[in-house]
Amino acid sequence: MKNGYLKALIIIVSFSVFGCSNITTLLQERELKVDMEYAEKLLLDGRYEPALSEFERIEKRHTGSPLSDKILFNLVLLYTHPGNTRRDLNKGIGAFDRLLKMHPKSNYVEYARPLISYTKEAIELKQELEKLKGESERLRYEIEKFKDIQIQLEKREKEMKK
Repeated sequence: MKNGYLKALIIIVSFSVFGCSNITTLLQERELKVDMEYAEKLLLDGRYEPALSEFERIEKRHTGSPLSDKILFNLVLLYTHPGNTRRDLNKGIGAFDRLLKMHPKSNYVEYARPLISYTKEAIELKQELEKLKGESERLRYEIEKFKDIQIQLEKREKEMKK
């Protein structure tokens, strides 16, 4: 009985001395570490979609954590990765913008900068390609109209020769 009271007293004193917030912080840090290890393993294993989902969840759950620059960098990588079926270049740029805004001096900014530069260039090229496709379709239509007119003119010429 005496032993149970002693344990309870130790627990109460521990909470008083260390505070609940310190214990909560330690638990959150441990949870973040485990979550990051799992998400990074998914990424390294080439399981991009589940890795992206994990990093998105981690970002929401641990906003402002000491690892938020690393989280955002991994989101940049995953959103721009060609092997990811959920690839979204605009979201990759958005993640980079958040990284730059929240952690302008982070090494991850410099790691991601060339990737984002190429991503922006790819978006511009894709837009230009779509524009050219539209122009190509318009020209095909014009050529078909021209061919129809040419056929009609040839028919009239034949009729006039008769």
